[in-house]
Amino acid sequence: MSEEKSQTETIPIDLPSVMERIGGDENFLQELINIFIEDYIVKYAKLKLAIEQSDFPSITKIGHSLRGSSGNLSLNGLHDVFSNIELSGKEENIEQAKLYFIKLNLEFEKLKNFLPSEKRLSIDHKWEE
Repeated sequence: MSEEKSQTETIPIDLPSVMERIGGDENFLQELINIFIEDYIVKYAKLKLAIEQSDFPSITKIGHSLRGSSGNLSLNGLHDVFSNIELSGKEENIEQAKLYFIKLNLEFEKLKNFLPSEKRLSIDHKWEE
């Protein structure tokens, strides 16, 4: 069994649900994960800035957007965190937003650990840009 296949099988998602929606296509699943990660990297920086500036409309908007994309992939831990970030923006609760931003980092690390090593290196490189 290849490293990628092994990691895909253990990725922290509701795999049966996603595979049913995409017709069992493992390559398409990997493509969806790659798209999610690229989107996440861009929006992560914007979310961090929005929290630093207490920009509640942006916190809500970014949380909502990432909640939708994580829900489509059944990334349940991330979906829950994004839901809470979106709610903290709506409620203008900056302390909750900060707390869930920390949790977001922990949940994303769980996802990142299940990716092939070259993808993890690519993500780490993008953080440095």
